[in-house]
Amino acid sequence: MFQRMQQKWGISGTQFWVIFIAFGLTGTTTAIITRYITHWIGFTQETFLLWKILVRIAILIFGYQFILLGFGAILGQWNFFWKYEKKLLQKLGIMKSEIAKNGQKITKMAIFASGQGSNAANIIDFFKNRSDVKVVLIVCNKPGAGVLSVAEKNQIPTLLIEKDRFSKGDAYLPELKTAGVDFVVLAGFLWKVPPTLIAGYPNQIINIHPALLPKYGGKGMYGGKVHEAVIAAGEKESGITIHFVNEHYDEGASIFQAKCLIEPTDTAENLAFKIHELEYAHFPKQIDALLAALPK
Repeated sequence: MFQRMQQKWGISGTQFWVIFIAFGLTGTTTAIITRYITHWIGFTQETFLLWKILVRIAILIFGYQFILLGFGAILGQWNFFWKYEKKLLQKLGIMKSEIAKNGQKITKMAIFASGQGSNAANIIDFFKNRSDVKVVLIVCNKPGAGVLSVAEKNQIPTLLIEKDRFSKGDAYLPELKTAGVDFVVLAGFLWKVPPTLIAGYPNQIINIHPALLPKYGGKGMYGGKVHEAVIAAGEKESGITIHFVNEHYDEGASIFQAKCLIEPTDTAENLAFKIHELEYAHFPKQIDALLAALPK
């Protein structure tokens, strides 16, 4: 049960127990304060029951929330509890959720990339004038990668990640959740996605592969290595595959494929150019279609 809650909230094990303690302290403190307030007001056993109930409800709705934020701040979990409170206030109709100009909820996207970021730049450019979709985070595993310059140029926050925490730890779920990320796009990201991240974003992580899967996929098959293998095998066509991400390299359910012919004179470099053209033409449009199908 605790693990499911960690995955749902996108937090680490340590953070979970700190949050658990904050809830416990808030409950105890609220109960103590309630007793003092009711005593100060002068409630007795003869006091009309409805008044007792209304006062306790008021303390629970307002006092509890402020106390929770206070303990959250003291324990270093302000971001988590403020997000928690905003959701509650939105459900109660006290605070409006973040919406686009046309009244739709803004879908927030994170792009993971390891290289120059040409696909990331293309995706950002596709959505830059949209009010209902926003790229809120660029995640990269290589210091100095070109995609970080793409992010800087477009004034998008970046997150530089390290291997052990990503693969064996919390997969940076807390940072993604804090940024409000709804959807994850892998655009030339070379690390295997861990189960923790997949559980945190079920059917909401997609990847693009520069070949017609299931051919020429798997560990080590990326970029120029794929095109060299395709040319060496004498294939007559190649293409792109956009697919959901699961625990295995390039084995998630296929979403879309587009093909191109391979001429006898084509080299791996020629083929790479053709594949890039397919990626630029189709990837943003397929992302857009998937985002449109997300629950609002």
